[in-house]
Amino acid sequence: MLNLMDVSKTFVDPGRGVVRAVDGISLRAEDGVVVLVGANGAGKTTLLRLISGILKPDSGRITVCGHDVSQDPDAVRRRLGYLSPATKLYPRLTGREMLAYAAGFYGLETNACKQAIERVTSAFGLEEFLNQACGKLSTGQAQRVNLARALIADPPLLVLDEPTTGMDLVAAAEVVKAVEQGSRPGRLILFCTHDTSEVEAVGGRLLVMRRGQIVEDGPVADLGGGHQLRSHIYAALEHQRGAPASETSP
Repeated sequence: MLNLMDVSKTFVDPGRGVVRAVDGISLRAEDGVVVLVGANGAGKTTLLRLISGILKPDSGRITVCGHDVSQDPDAVRRRLGYLSPATKLYPRLTGREMLAYAAGFYGLETNACKQAIERVTSAFGLEEFLNQACGKLSTGQAQRVNLARALIADPPLLVLDEPTTGMDLVAAAEVVKAVEQGSRPGRLILFCTHDTSEVEAVGGRLLVMRRGQIVEDGPVADLGGGHQLRSHIYAALEHQRGAPASETSP
């Protein structure tokens, strides 16, 4: 499914010099949920953008379902759904129109588009507001439409970069529930979050990122829950404090 082989990415910052955002990461993942956590500047967003083909690595190789992200980006995009805080809905379009637009992006024709909209509408409980303008939706409703849009073509890989950022507790809970509903055999979900309660709710495999590297990798269930899980994650992240600016990502 997903394979990273010694992947690195650096940036040049006028004030800080060379910024090593991703530093020699190797990673293999099949289906299930992989939760990515790390302090601000750890390189999480850069890593997800590399996997999604938005950025190209300086060195190393990334494949999704056997397709090289750098050499065959179109094949990767057809197999990937991506959602980040920058992913917005068009306020004048209805949820249904947004889903149809996304289906067209993936090349779904009329009948397949209709079936796909019905599938994600049922999966994410969009029936009550699917025909409303996106600009009138609540934050939680809008993000559920966004998740449905990312899954409209039923991709095997779903990349979620802090999908609950800026939400209240109710809206965030709606999104986490929707992520759980989007899980299925044969699908890999990469879920990046800064909220340890979401780590526990989503479960799966935990990756802790620090200064461009994966420093923890293991099942969430093995770390217990509640305070025990938070303490473990915070202990791993504590080492990031005081890191030189040139060693952290934007």
